[in-house]
Amino acid sequence: MKRKITSWPFGILMALSTLACVPDGPEYVDELDIVYTNHNADFNFGSQETYSLPDKVIKITTELVEGEPGYEPEFIDPVYSATIINSIRSNMNALGYREVDKSANPDLILLPSALQTDQIFFFYDWWYWNWWYPGWGPGWGWYYPGYYPPQVSRIRTGSVFIQMVQPEGQSAADKIPVQWSSIINGLLEGSKDQVATRITRGIDQAFSQSPYLEK
Repeated sequence: MKRKITSWPFGILMALSTLACVPDGPEYVDELDIVYTNHNADFNFGSQETYSLPDKVIKITTELVEGEPGYEPEFIDPVYSATIINSIRSNMNALGYREVDKSANPDLILLPSALQTDQIFFFYDWWYWNWWYPGWGPGWGWYYPGYYPPQVSRIRTGSVFIQMVQPEGQSAADKIPVQWSSIINGLLEGSKDQVATRITRGIDQAFSQSPYLEK
């Protein structure tokens, strides 16, 4: 069973993730998949033209990541990374956006990440992205304008995060304004083919339940 949640407080979302689809509980792991999305209602997505994506998906850990510019954190399995990135790309292109290199001053940047642990605070240090988008400094952090931020302490193994930011006009002392975010909860279980199918389906659902992204 696929459940869609678009703007509930994340504590409720996590509670729902433990509920069974039938009185005797779920029979398959994909019955526990949940797709959460939220956005800044004041942001004009329709006026944006271009976007950029990294070529790797960061593996979030509970350990603080620090390093010099160019430092690379740990990344998830390339098989899963390719599925996540290609799924985001196909959805963005279908919505009318055009992918450009990060050096071409994209209107939007999408930051995919994932975790393979069963507990984490929904915060990860700016160092995670310093390998790909140099220039973001210690003042950077996640900021969710206009909507309730998903502040949680526990997320099930295998969750995929997508954050959409607008880099224009930001300085190293600013917070990163996250204009759209999605969490696809409970994916990395089963064979690689099964996981790839569930990742694709979950990301497609995230974009499908976010009609305001369409140009």
